[in-house]
Amino acid sequence: MSAVPVPGTAGTGRAAVHVVLDPGVPAYGRKGCSVHVQEVLRRLVARADGAPVHLVAARLGGDAPAGLEGVVVHELGRPRADGPAAAERALTALDERAADLVADLVADLHDLPGTTGVPVVYQRYGLWSARTLERARAAGATTVLEVNAPLVDEQARHRVLVDDAGAVALSRRALRSAHAAVAVSDAVATWARELSGAPVTVVPNGVDADRFAPATGSGAVPGAPLTVGFVGTFRPWHGLELLVDAAAALVGTPDAVRLLLVGDGPTREQVLARAAAPGVDVVAPGAVDPAEVPALLAGCDVAAAPYPAGEAYFSPLKLVEYLAAGLPVVASAVADVPRLLHDEREVLLVPPGDVAAMAGALRRLVRDPALRRRLADAGRAAATSRFTWDDVVARTLAGADAARAAADAVAPGPGRAAAPLVGSRA
Repeated sequence: MSAVPVPGTAGTGRAAVHVVLDPGVPAYGRKGCSVHVQEVLRRLVARADGAPVHLVAARLGGDAPAGLEGVVVHELGRPRADGPAAAERALTALDERAADLVADLVADLHDLPGTTGVPVVYQRYGLWSARTLERARAAGATTVLEVNAPLVDEQARHRVLVDDAGAVALSRRALRSAHAAVAVSDAVATWARELSGAPVTVVPNGVDADRFAPATGSGAVPGAPLTVGFVGTFRPWHGLELLVDAAAALVGTPDAVRLLLVGDGPTREQVLARAAAPGVDVVAPGAVDPAEVPALLAGCDVAAAPYPAGEAYFSPLKLVEYLAAGLPVVASAVADVPRLLHDEREVLLVPPGDVAAMAGALRRLVRDPALRRRLADAGRAAATSRFTWDDVVARTLAGADAARAAADAVAPGPGRAAAPLVGSRA
């Protein structure tokens, strides 16, 4: 465990503890999930106004990003285990360690002079964790559980899940221990409600629009192909094969495009080989620090958020970042995207997994500079007005405080345990 001290011991705002126990989410790393953690932390720091903000994480993955130097860090360490069953037990033990730590932190934060309100414990949902939120609530904290994906189903489908019943039971307990459970999409919220019987609110991902300057691109250079950008992890469900195949369909035509694929992951080599075979022009710089992403997007003309058919629960963080960067965006119509963004006005939507439709949308954008400008302007306006991290965290905490007040009116006292909910699944 490591701790980075902050000046002073109290402040005028609200103390907070952010908990990230999924070892696949490096809190200070470069992945999209890492950016999400960092943006939430920045808002908790802003609201703390000098009061302590703690991060309890399985792993950091890097140094403190800008604006987070004062966060008190408790890195518990990534559990090591021999085999899937042992790994599941190790993560449960990690949750017990985190629970002890967080309960102590909540007790200490309650006693700090000058802070306002009760401390908030804001946890990113991870498999094999329930005790941390239960203990935090029993210690008197206002508790939030942020659900980004149906992790039980993901683990069973894409990895190995040994103790299915145990994973379901712990996830249910975590959801019931939160004063407010929030999900990034309707599909994720439905999954969480059906699993637990608990109320779950949909709060889509946000963006810090101030980080992104409107893109300049290369389209103004006579004869230069337009650059289509993608930022994310190279994984099957991120649809890079779809984007590469769409670009391949334009090779040798006046509408050919150049791809800028930023990121790393298990399918990177296969994707690049797939692009090389038909002669797609690709630049792939690998994983970069999140602070470098705005400059890379500023050099693009178009951005793409491709997804294959069947992946229907995303709230793509990259999509709102593209919009904030002032880029015209082609996106697969998955999950809540068609509900949140206006097709043909703020984004061009194509059916998921449809290579011909993706290629057609790219061709339209190559041929129509006015369409690119119109989409770019409308998309950035949408990002700055409807998808900000300030709003995400404000809505989440307001919901948690309201739920806390309602619960305390029924059964006052910080030590009240979360009661089973009527109608919940056994």
